[in-house]
Amino acid sequence: MAGRPMVPRDAEVPPPDFRAEGMTATTRHTGVTGPVDPSTDADGGHIPGWLRTAGGWSWRLLVTGIVGYFLLRFFIRIEIVVLPFLAAMVMTALLRPPCLWLERRGLPRLIATWVTFLLAFIVVLGVGTAVVYRTTAEWHTLVSDLSATSDKVRHWLATGPLHLKSTNLKDYQQQFVDALKTHRGLVISEVVNGASIAGEVAAGIVLTAFITFFLLYEGERIWTFCLIPFRPPTARRVDLAARAAWRTLAGYIRGSVLIALFHAVVIAISLLILHVPLVAPLALVVFITSFLPLIGVLIGGGLSVFVTLGTQGLTAGIILLIILVVEHQLEGHFLQPFIMSRAVRLHPLAVALALAAGGVLGGIIGAILAVPVLAMLKSAWPHLWAPGLELPPTVAAEDFSAATPRVKHAHVADEAADDDTPVGAGAEE
Repeated sequence: MAGRPMVPRDAEVPPPDFRAEGMTATTRHTGVTGPVDPSTDADGGHIPGWLRTAGGWSWRLLVTGIVGYFLLRFFIRIEIVVLPFLAAMVMTALLRPPCLWLERRGLPRLIATWVTFLLAFIVVLGVGTAVVYRTTAEWHTLVSDLSATSDKVRHWLATGPLHLKSTNLKDYQQQFVDALKTHRGLVISEVVNGASIAGEVAAGIVLTAFITFFLLYEGERIWTFCLIPFRPPTARRVDLAARAAWRTLAGYIRGSVLIALFHAVVIAISLLILHVPLVAPLALVVFITSFLPLIGVLIGGGLSVFVTLGTQGLTAGIILLIILVVEHQLEGHFLQPFIMSRAVRLHPLAVALALAAGGVLGGIIGAILAVPVLAMLKSAWPHLWAPGLELPPTVAAEDFSAATPRVKHAHVADEAADDDTPVGAGAEE
C-alpha cells in the first residue's frame, strides 16, 4: 500500500510504552488510552486508598503545622500589640450593646461611641483607684491581724498534740510578719499597679483604648476591608464564619462577666459580714480569676479563705469556705446553663484539654483564651465548609470586590437585634 513503510515479517517490533502514552494498568491490554489512574504507581502497582488519603492529609497537616508554629512565634514576639488587640476585642464585645442602645435613642454614631467610651473609662479608673486606696489603707490591719492569728497558731502547735518547739515557731512567725512589712510596697506594686512594667502597661492601655474606639466606631467598615482580598464565594463563607465566631465570643465574654460579677459580689458581701480586711482587692482578684474556667474560682476563693483564716480565725474561714462551695454549686447548676448555654456548648473534657494546652503554650493568658477560641472555632467551622451559602443581607455582594471598602449602614437596626457584626457597627458615610 502506498505511503506505508514495509516491515519484514521477521522484524522485531518493540512493545508500546504505555507510561509515555498515559495508559494505566487497566488499559494496557485494551489499548485504550486515558488519564493516569492515581490509584496506581509508575510501574502499575495498586496504591491502597487509605494510603493515598493518609499521604494527602500528612503533607497538608505538616504545612499547616509549620505555618502555625511560625505564626505563633511571630505573635509572641509582638505580644505588646497582640494583647492590647485581644483586650480591645473584649472591651468591644462589652461596650457595643450600650453604644447601639444610645444610637437607637437618636445620638449620632460618633457621639454614642464617645459617651460609651468615656463612661467605660470612668468606671475602670474608679475601680482601680478604689482598689489601690483600700489596699494601702488596710494593709496595716491585715499585718496586725495575721500577727495575732499566728500567735494563736504558734501557741496551739507548741501546746497541742504536736509539741513543737516554741523558739523555732516564734522565729518563723517573726520572719513571716517582717516579710509582709518589708515587702508591702513590692506586693502592692506587683499585684495591683504592676510598677515594674509601668511603661509597657501604659502603652498597652493606650493602644487598647485606641483600638476599642475605632472598633466601636468603624468596625463594619474595617471588617469589609478585610474581606476585599477574597473572591466573592470565599468571602461569603469567611463573613458568615466570622460573624458566627463573633456572636460566640460576645456571648461568652458577656456571660463570663456576669458570672465573675456574681462571684465578686458574693465574696465581697461575705468578707464584709466577717469583718475581713482588703475586701475590695480580694473581690477584684476573685472577679479576674473567674475568667479562668474550672480553676479560677478555686484560686481567687482560696486566697480569700487564706486571708480570712489569718485575720478572723478558723471559724470565719470555715464559714467562708462553705459559702464558696454553695456559690460554686449555684453557678454550675443554674448560672452556667442559663447564661452560657447559648454562647458556648463544649464538653467539660474539651474545656479541660483546652485549658491545659492553652496554659502550656501561653501561660495564664493562653489558659484564659483557650476556651473562647475553641468555642469560636466550633461556631465558625460549619460556615466555612457548608455547601450553598448565600451572601448575608448585611453586606452587599459588590462590597467584596470594591476598590475601597464602602458599606451601606441601613441595617443598623437589624444589627442591634441580631448582634452578628464581627467587630462592631460601621460609621455613617
